[in-house]
Amino acid sequence: MRPASLSGPKFAEFAVSTHRQRTQGKLRLDVSADSPKALNEWLRTKSPLSLALPESLPAHGEERPYLLEGARLVQVRGKTAAFIAYQVQKLPASLIVAPDSVAVASGGVEVDFRKVKFHYAMIAGYKVVTWSAHGLTYALVSEEGNSTQGSCMVCHSQMRDRDLSRTPTPLLAHGNAVEPIAQ
Repeated sequence: MRPASLSGPKFAEFAVSTHRQRTQGKLRLDVSADSPKALNEWLRTKSPLSLALPESLPAHGEERPYLLEGARLVQVRGKTAAFIAYQVQKLPASLIVAPDSVAVASGGVEVDFRKVKFHYAMIAGYKVVTWSAHGLTYALVSEEGNSTQGSCMVCHSQMRDRDLSRTPTPLLAHGNAVEPIAQ
């Protein structure tokens, strides 16, 4: 019998718990890599997920808004998921990517953007954004609070014309009362 998938709130809590383990030194990385190309090669050989990080190069003289640290494989409901560690604005951030058969994005403050629905929440002081696309469910965890979206630049650094680090999250519109995903 196949285990039921994690709901959006439970997946977000799992992501925060895994992020905390990493920041407390209790979760080591399987591979250290500071380039998306190197990490993509590792993911291609070690992970069953069809996952590739964006490989954009910074413009001449431009600094990336994040630093890639590396990754490890983790288990979610008996299936392999990828945990990718970053530093964003000198704070730890992480991205967990799991098959959508074991985790679904839902709950929190929902924002529709074209073909993807993003779910924002604050859990124990961490901002968590979850979404599903192309058979995968993502959870981005950061310590930047709810006033910016700088952590989104780990995927959107190619958006030179739109720096998300200065874009407020939808959580501001709802104040600090937004913790529904953790309940």
